[in-house]
Amino acid sequence: MLKFIVISDTHIVPKNQRCNGLDSAERLNLAIESINKDHPDADFCIHAGDITDRGDIESYERFHKIIQKLKIPLYLTIGNHDHRNNFKKVFKDEYSDKNGFIQNIIDIKNQRIIILDTYEENLLGEGRLCETRLKWLKNHIIKNDNLPTILVMHHHVTKIQSPYIDLISLENPNDFFNVVKNKSNIRHIITGHVHITSTTIKNNIPQTTIGGSHFTHSVKNFFTPFNYNLNELKNMKDENKISREMIDEMSKQYENIVILEGPAQYGVVFSDSISTTIHFHNYIEEYKRLPQSETKLGY
Repeated sequence: MLKFIVISDTHIVPKNQRCNGLDSAERLNLAIESINKDHPDADFCIHAGDITDRGDIESYERFHKIIQKLKIPLYLTIGNHDHRNNFKKVFKDEYSDKNGFIQNIIDIKNQRIIILDTYEENLLGEGRLCETRLKWLKNHIIKNDNLPTILVMHHHVTKIQSPYIDLISLENPNDFFNVVKNKSNIRHIITGHVHITSTTIKNNIPQTTIGGSHFTHSVKNFFTPFNYNLNELKNMKDENKISREMIDEMSKQYENIVILEGPAQYGVVFSDSISTTIHFHNYIEEYKRLPQSETKLGY
């Protein structure tokens, strides 16, 4: 039986700073303490991105120092809050593929884990898989097309029915599903990014999102309408047509979403030749609403 941990969205900031009113470094320390204590038999741990909050070198160095306490092997990828070049200044090419993306293949116990880098320069936080990454994914799927395969990445691919959160999903899901949808060996997609636990299915492939280590969205008002789509916003930005009034309006819509201090969560994955199961380990059980002044729309 394969067992591994998925953490995400640690949002580390420089020393003596807080992120959205939370001590993100202390929350990471608590996650590591929990994994070492409760899951020392796990084969490895994957961080599914948003390692830092602003992609700065100091925060990567702080993360690197803290993560040394983890007693099982670690694999990393990056999210929309990260910065690939700054990440590499700290971690060099330790977690990079031959094309320089922060992605990897783990072949273990007759199964394959594919870690995908969905980071792209973004407007609001959306992700993308370029042709190079899609080709890399396809090659590693067809190379062993009978091997049970789990995909781990930052951005969710299948919509979770939250208008604002789905605005910042993977920008080209059709390109992704054209690669994977007819492959019977694709067992599961696991992502972070959305700060809430969810499960959905598309093209017969289940997707699970991990709540992550930072703040969490309450399901209350999570489905609040958001009156803009990504392409409209990109076009308006290119034409310098995004006004202060529009940003204020978007912020008011965003503030209808209730943001909570926790729970902070990681996924515990069990997988064999027959099935894959994901449990959710809440290592911080806090449900207090965070002040809106600490959780503004990050545009």
